Parts: sequence; C-alpha cells; structure tokens
Amino acid sequence: MMKKRALWKDVFREIRRTKARFLSIFAIIMLGVSFFSGIKSAGPDMLDTAATYYKDLRLMDLRVQSTYGLSEQGIKQLRGIPGLQTVQPVYSSDVFLGDSGLIAKVYSYADNNELNGYKLTAGHLPAAPGEIVLDEHLREQEKFKLGDSITFGGEAGEKPEQSFRTKTYTVVGFAQSPQYIETANRGTSRIGKGTADAFAVIPEGDFTLPVYTEAYLSFKDTAAETAYTPVYDTLVERHLTETEEALKDYPAQRLEELKAEAVAAAKQAAVQQGAQQQPQQQQAASAAQSQPELPKVYVADRTINPGYAEYKDNADRLSAIASAFPVFFFLIAALVSLTTMTRMVEEQRLQIGTLKALGYGAMDIMTKFLVYGTLASLTASIAGLAVGFTFFPDLIYNAYSSLYNLPDVIKSFYPSYAVISIVVALICTTMTAMIASRVELRSNASVLMRPKAPKSGQRIMLERFKFLWTRLSFVQKVTARNLFRYKQRMFMTVIGVAGCTALILTGFGLKDSIGSIAERQFGGIMKYSALVALHDNATAADQASYKELIEQETAVTGTLNVLQEATTARAKGVNDQEVRIFVPSDTAELASFVNLKDRSTGKPRVLSDEGAVITEKLAKLYDVAPGGTLTLLDSNNEPFQIKVAAVTENYVLHYVYMTPAYYTKVFGKEPVYNTQLLNYSGKDKEWESAFGEKLTANGQVALVSFSSGVGEAFEGTMDSMDIVIVVLIVSAAALAFVVLYNLTNINVSERVRELSTIKVLGFYDKEVTLYIYRENILLTLLGILSGSALGVILHRFVLSTAELDATMFAPLIKWQSYIYAALLTILFSGIVMAFMHIKLKRIHMIEALKSVE
Repeated sequence: MMKKRALWKDVFREIRRTKARFLSIFAIIMLGVSFFSGIKSAGPDMLDTAATYYKDLRLMDLRVQSTYGLSEQGIKQLRGIPGLQTVQPVYSSDVFLGDSGLIAKVYSYADNNELNGYKLTAGHLPAAPGEIVLDEHLREQEKFKLGDSITFGGEAGEKPEQSFRTKTYTVVGFAQSPQYIETANRGTSRIGKGTADAFAVIPEGDFTLPVYTEAYLSFKDTAAETAYTPVYDTLVERHLTETEEALKDYPAQRLEELKAEAVAAAKQAAVQQGAQQQPQQQQAASAAQSQPELPKVYVADRTINPGYAEYKDNADRLSAIASAFPVFFFLIAALVSLTTMTRMVEEQRLQIGTLKALGYGAMDIMTKFLVYGTLASLTASIAGLAVGFTFFPDLIYNAYSSLYNLPDVIKSFYPSYAVISIVVALICTTMTAMIASRVELRSNASVLMRPKAPKSGQRIMLERFKFLWTRLSFVQKVTARNLFRYKQRMFMTVIGVAGCTALILTGFGLKDSIGSIAERQFGGIMKYSALVALHDNATAADQASYKELIEQETAVTGTLNVLQEATTARAKGVNDQEVRIFVPSDTAELASFVNLKDRSTGKPRVLSDEGAVITEKLAKLYDVAPGGTLTLLDSNNEPFQIKVAAVTENYVLHYVYMTPAYYTKVFGKEPVYNTQLLNYSGKDKEWESAFGEKLTANGQVALVSFSSGVGEAFEGTMDSMDIVIVVLIVSAAALAFVVLYNLTNINVSERVRELSTIKVLGFYDKEVTLYIYRENILLTLLGILSGSALGVILHRFVLSTAELDATMFAPLIKWQSYIYAALLTILFSGIVMAFMHIKLKRIHMIEALKSVE
C-alpha cells in the first residue's frame, strides 16, 4: 500500500514539475474541444432559439389570401380542413404613416387572437378605438414615440376612409412580430415604392372592410413539432396541399358572390337615382358582366415571412462550415498532443527502468502516464466544452443580431458533441501514453536504465552536392545536419506549422469567397439596374400609361422584356430545386442586361434555338454537362426535358436561359413577357425611391426591385458571416501559437545536453538561441509553403461542404490572404522563440551534463 501511495505522489509531483508541458497539452486540447463543440452547436442553437420564439408567439403554420378577400363562406370551408386546430381571419391594409413617407402594413387585433402574437417592447396592445401599436423598428429609428398622433394616408384613388373608421390614431405601444424576424425587411406593399417599411396593429373594430383579407391556420399535429425540422416541414407541406384542395371551389363561389353584390349595388344605385324607367334586368346584366375575372387563392407556409427561410440558410451555412473546419482543427491538435505524450514517455525512460527493477508491474508503471494524460485531456475537455457551448454560440449569434429581431440565444448541451470531443481527446493523450509506455516496457530494466544511444552521424544528402556544401559556414552545416538527423521532429514541425497556416489561410479565403458573391452576381452578372414585374391582366390604358412613363424618363438607357417563370428541377437522388426560366424577347440585347459567360475562361455564352444555357451550380447539383438533359416540372407538375447547350457562371439562385423559339419548342406555347429589365445610369437612392413610387402607382406594375437594393441586402447577409470568419482565424492563430510552443519546447527538451555542450564550448546566450532559431525559421518557412498549398485544398473542400443548394461561393483566395496567413504564422513563431530564449538562458550546464551513472 505504501508502494502504491508513493507512486501516486510521483504522478502529481510530475504534473507540478512539468507544469509547462501539462498546460500546453491542456491548452491545445481545450482549444480543439471548444472550437469543435462551439462551432458545431452554434447552428442548432440558432434554430432552437428561433423555433422557441415562434412557438411562444404562436406563429401560424399557413396563411391564406385571395385576390378579392375571404368571405364567411371561405372561412367556413377552412374550418372543415382535417386536423385543423385554429383559424384566425384578420383584416389588413397598406397605408402611409402621416407625412413620414413610410409605408405600414396595418393588421387587425382582437383579444381572442390565438396566432401570430406580438412581443411588446413598450406600452400596451390596442384596446380602444383609435389606438395603434407600431413596429419596434420605428422606435429604434426614432421615427415615432409613445403618445404620437398618426394620420393614415393612401395613394391617389384610394381613401383610408374606405378601409378604416378613423384615419387618426394614437401610438400606445411598440412591438415585434414573429412574422417579421428581419430587422428591416417588411415584405411587399401594394402602394408607394412597392415595399413596406413597418407593420402596425389596430383594434379589429376600426376596420370597415366587408371581407377578411387573409386567414392564419394552425394544425394539431404541428403544435408539438419544432420549426425548421424535416418532420415539421413534411407536415406543413401535406396541410398546404389539403388546404388548397379544400378551397378549390371557393374562387367560383366568390365570383358568384361578387356578381350578386354588383347586381344588388346596381339596383340600389338605380333606385336612388330614380332610374326605374331603365329595365333593371339590363342594369343587373351590365353590372354582372363588368365583374373581374375569377379570383385567385394563395396558400403559403411560413417561408413567405421575410427572413424565415434566410435565417435557416444562415444557420445551415454555419453548420456546413462547422462540419469540415473544426475536424481539421481537431486533427492538428491531436497530432501535436500525440507527439507531446510520446516525448514525455521517452523522457521518463530511466525512471521506467528503475521502477521495473524495484518490482513494480507494467500496469503500475503505466498508471503514471495514463493518469497524466487522462487528467490533462479530461480537464481540458470539460473547460473546452464549457467555453464552446457558451462562448461561441453567443459570439456567432450576436453577429446576426443586427439582421434579426430575436431574443437572446438559447444555449443547449449536446451530449453527442461532448462524447466525441472527450473520446478524441483521450485517444490523443491517454491511448498515446499507453502505447508509448508499452513499447518502452518491452525492454529489460537494465536497458531502460541506460540512456538511448544517440543516432550515429551520417552524411546527409546535401553533402553530396559539393559545390553547395563547401560554401556553407560551420553553423549552417550544423543546422542542416540537425534538420536531417532528426527527421521525425522536422516532419512534425513542418506538418504542425503547415496545418495551422492552412487553417488561417482557409479562414481568410472564406472571407474572400463569401465577400465577393454580391459584387460578382449583382453587377458583374446581373447588369440590369431594375426589374419590373408586370400584371398579366393589365388594361390597355395601364399598358399605355406604363410605356409612356418609361419613355418619358430620360435616365432610362435601355429596356428588355423578359419571361420569368418558376419551375422545379427534379432528378433521382437530388433535392428538388426551384429554377427560374429566363426568356428574353430580344437575345441580341441580352448582353447589356445579363452577362452569360464561362467562369474559368470568360468566354461568352450565346443563346441558341437548339438548347438552353443553365447556371453552374444547377449543372453541378444534377451532374449535367452540355449535350445532356435536365427535367423541369411546371406548376401543374408536368415534366419537360431541357437540352443543355452550355453552362454559365452564376452564384445566387438557379436560372435556365433560353430563346423564345426554344421555349415554344419545349413548352408548346408562345412566351408571355411578364417582366421588364431596366438600365439607367448615375442615379442615387433618392431618385430610385421616387422612380419606384411612380412605377408602383402604375396599374400594370406588380413589383419593382432595384439591383442595388438586392445586392446590398445579400451583401448584408454575407457580411454577417464576417464574425464567424474572424472566430475561425483567431482560433486557428491561437492553435498555431500553442502548436509552435509545444513543438519548440519538445525540441529544446530533447537537446538540452547538446545545448549545454555548446554553452560549455563558449557559445553566448544569443548564439545558443540562434542555434535553435535557424532550424525553427527554416521549418516555419517550409511549413508556411506547405500550408499555403494545403490551405487551397482545404479552402475548396470547406467551400464545397458549406455551399447551400441555391448558392455557389466564388473559389477565390486573394493574394493578400496568403501574406496575412504567412505573417501571422511568422509572428507567433517569433513570440514562441522569445519565450524559448528565456528558457535557453536558464539551462544549468553542469546539471544537464551530469552522467546518468
């Protein structure tokens, strides 16, 4: 028992004696574990936070709208849908908020509302007539405050009195809505510039509309499911189909209601005007004939809400990066830990022999190294998991806080990541110590108690090149011999430095790739200035008015009519992708609006009547090349075969470009141009806003989208990844420091007798330090060169892993990134060398040179 107690005391004495080694193992394992667990958990934590927010505020599963509103008959049909839990009909309308120029989407509110609740940030919800709650975004921008009075305004021909009992409201509160999780995006608007700036809420009784404008639905089986999960998405998809089926007869019923209302209104007007002499049957028939076409019903899921799908894309993009980068990070940490533990066992060779001679068993002797490694890895893993599961999700989530209105991140503990981290850490240390000690224990005690014979000096390859070898100084020859004499140490240092350089370069490369998408897509490829979506059923007067508006605007330098049609690409083993068919009316003018070219060669792609030009990511996903075919499904799920003529560069969404003739050949109908692209030059945001209002006010215009705004919005989303990239770079740099310290420390410890000898021979402290530094500098430079090449490979691997289906990252690393990665590695190498200089000065020559005997 006494013998065992002495052995355990020796274990802890060893930890105290080699604090630097223990802490370096601790640091490298902790870095690896914290980075792995933190990055891996950030994506799920983001999705969990949003899903909890939706559940707390009871975000609807589906939204139903109709072009002529939802009558009581329509609401009754909705209530008959199987599995339905709640139907919440509401009123809504778009208005101008006083003279501010801001457009708000106003919703009705009742105390019994169960869905789409509001999170109050100030004041209270509207209770009395004339009270209004505004979007919290307006308070943050200091546009309005509690107690302000707001008068609703509408466009020419539209009076607020037609929708509301009163036009003037008092601000009684500010709130956030789960329908609008993005900070700025509030969806489209029927008035003004075509986009809403905020939402507002008033009592239901303040609306005077005859029918509801929309209805929110929730279902029993989705209540227990979590948003963004495959189970939830599958259930909602099924309910969406059932809802569309339940409402298939509603358009015809609604049309009959409208006709009846028109006839009744015509009769009443005739009576009031004293026109009984005119046959009322003629008036009724005339009124019925003047009714619009068949109403359309739109059923949408949560993805229609601004930011809902984009938020998941951001989390998925983060998870994709986390699936590749931390693994490589952990491998570097494991490699260096393995080397450190192996070296420790070799250093204890004399003590192992002594213990063996004293009668200790193999397991007793191994216990020292197993406990040492296990303590280092377990404590480091616990610390790493604590930091990873708390610090990294907070840091990354806060990077998105400027883009989204969501509560603080909900941090969870993920047992799977914890188990993986601890197992890998134990393999790196404990198992390494066990294998290394078992190898040593195979030798006899007498052999172990003598130091290993030094490696015999051999001629190195460099000596065979006489013309070069003879020109080297004595110190340079010694450096060369040392490098090639200790090949294992040389390769370990080069691999360690190369791995860290590769990680840093990959971080900078990701920033380059992600940051260049917006510039390349919205400006380099999509060259048009604005996109105007047009109504199919516009009157001749509206069409003429629109044409006149464009012709009179001198800033417009070019127009191109285009058919844009949504289809779905389908193939076995590949996720369905939404694809936009793009058919220009004049292919000769297309180059001025859209730049079709090969990404590698820059060679232009020309549309032909023999096939279509598809975008690069679409071709990769479906593994099609020029000459192949792609299957597209239209809105009726009817398949069409598209022959691929060429592949063009593209980074966002999927497009299929074709000539009008080829479109007719494939789909059997003439293209109907529903979009017009505009080019203009030298105009600022104010001009775009004013021009947008003119366009939106036109009866033919359905939607206006300016390329500058789309590009900036996408760039803003991509910029939120900057903090993630910074985390990657800083973590990789920290790993580089620990790796270099560990390897240099091992190098010095292995050669303490050699260094003491040259000190005795008269080398000064600086000369002894340079003796080591020359080797380190050469190995660091070799590691940087190898790491740069490895970084390119890792960068491409991470890009291919991190890309979403609808996005392609530019495979680009700027030359500045190579310099930054190299400088950071050199900087940390210099810092480590400064620490080592202090250690080298403290070497006790006499003690180090004492013979083992």
